[in-house]
Amino acid sequence: MIFCLISFSLINFSYIYLWRKFLEKVPTGVGVLLIVPCYFFYFEQQLHLFSISLIFIFSFVYFFDDLRGIHFLWRILLQILSSLIVFFSIPFDVNQIFLILNLFFIIILVNVLNFQDGEDLNISSLLIMIFSVFYFYSELELIKKTSSIILLFLISFSFFNFKQNSLYFGDSGCYFISIIIALFAYNEFENTTLIKFLFSVIIFPLIDVFYVIVYRIMNNENLLTRNYLHIYQIIAQKINSKFYLLPNLIFSLLNILISFFIPLGLNLIIFLFFVNFILLIIMRWVIKKVWFT
Repeated sequence: MIFCLISFSLINFSYIYLWRKFLEKVPTGVGVLLIVPCYFFYFEQQLHLFSISLIFIFSFVYFFDDLRGIHFLWRILLQILSSLIVFFSIPFDVNQIFLILNLFFIIILVNVLNFQDGEDLNISSLLIMIFSVFYFYSELELIKKTSSIILLFLISFSFFNFKQNSLYFGDSGCYFISIIIALFAYNEFENTTLIKFLFSVIIFPLIDVFYVIVYRIMNNENLLTRNYLHIYQIIAQKINSKFYLLPNLIFSLLNILISFFIPLGLNLIIFLFFVNFILLIIMRWVIKKVWFT
C-alpha cells in the first residue's frame, strides 16, 4: 500500500514536471495512467485480455484530446467502440436491447465524468466515492484488489491536485475510468447492494449534467463550447474554498440512505431522480436568489 502510494506520487510529480516543461500549461490527462495498474491487476488472470488491450489503445488515442484536442466525432466514435468491447465482455447473457442500453450508459458516463473534471478535487472526490463502493461491497476479489489500487492513485492525485489548476484527470482519464466502472458494474450485476450504492453516487452529477444541457439548448447555446453552469462550478466561482465538494458528497449520502429503504428497481430510480432533480432546482434557486445576493 505505502509502496503504491509513493510510486503514484512520484509518477504524478514527474507527470506535472514533464508536462509543464514541454507544454507550458496545466497538466491534464493524468488519469489515463491508471491503464497500467488496471491492466496488470484486474486482468492478471487474462480476463478479457484482448478487450482491455483494445481499450488500452483507444485510451491513448483519446489522450490526444488532452494534448491538442480532437474532433468531437472522433471522441464519440471511440466511446461507441469501447461500448461494443464492454458489451462483448459482459459475463452474462444479454440481448440487442442491452447493447443499446450499454451504449447510452458508456457515452453518458464518460461525459458526466468529463463535466465533473472542471475543478481541482471534484472529479477525485466523486471517483473516490465510486471506487469505495466497489472496494467495500464487491463480492469479487479482483475488483476489490483493483479498486484499492485505483483509490491509492486517487489519493495521490488529490494531494497534487489540492492547489487549484495543478493537475487534471483529463478527457482520456475520464474515458478510461468510465470503461472500468462499466466492467466492474456488469461483473457485479447481481450484487444489488453495490448497484444501488453505485447508482446513488452517480445520479446527482448525472442530473446536474442533464439540467445544464437542457438549459443550454433552451438558450440556443452551442453544446460543444465550454461552460461553467454546473452546480459545483457556480459554488467554486462564488466561494474561494472547497465548498463546491459538498453537493456530490451530500447527495450521495442522502441517496444511499434512501436506497436502504427502497428495493433496487424502477421505483428506486424514479424516486431518486425526482428527489435529486427537485433538490437541485431548490439549491440553484437558493444560490442565485438568496445566498449570493
